[in-house]
Amino acid sequence: GFAHEELAGDTAEMRGERAHDLGRRRRVRIVVSILSASALLVACAKAFELRVNWTESMPRGLYQRVDPALVRGESVAVCLEGEAARIARERSYVIAGSCRSGLAEIVKRIVAIPGDRVELGRNGVRVNGEPIAGSELLDRDSQGEPLAHAEEGAIVLAEGRYFVMGTNVRRSWDSRYFGPITREQIVGGARPLWTF
Repeated sequence: GFAHEELAGDTAEMRGERAHDLGRRRRVRIVVSILSASALLVACAKAFELRVNWTESMPRGLYQRVDPALVRGESVAVCLEGEAARIARERSYVIAGSCRSGLAEIVKRIVAIPGDRVELGRNGVRVNGEPIAGSELLDRDSQGEPLAHAEEGAIVLAEGRYFVMGTNVRRSWDSRYFGPITREQIVGGARPLWTF
């Protein structure tokens, strides 16, 4: 009887160790699988020039960076520079990314191209005399911070200058506030693949 109990005890102990080892191996496989899937997603995103837009100024979702069509109505990926980049960083408007400023690209819609007449005033933006609905200047951002804006008045955009805005103009920090952008700031077109 005693030898039988000892053998049974060893078997239970061994089964416990094997179960523990199986659990540990299973957890390691899960972690390796998650890391592998993450690496594959990052590689695919990089290879296919995929970007996620989380801001409210344009439809949220997945965009593919493509060659830009520099025409009115096209969505483009823009790198902010100078004072605009500083404000975006300080107020957390834009996350860290690969632009020279250290920020991520932002997605905006081209509303005016070189040669277009842009009028900016408290009542909004007009491009070649046509008003853009809902484009009134705001005094404060969604965090309650005061918003400086580009100089009011009319300008004709010089060669290589573009006026960009979000499609959700009430929630967009755009050229109304930081002024026209340069062609060099446009790093690609932004084709929506899946938005919500």
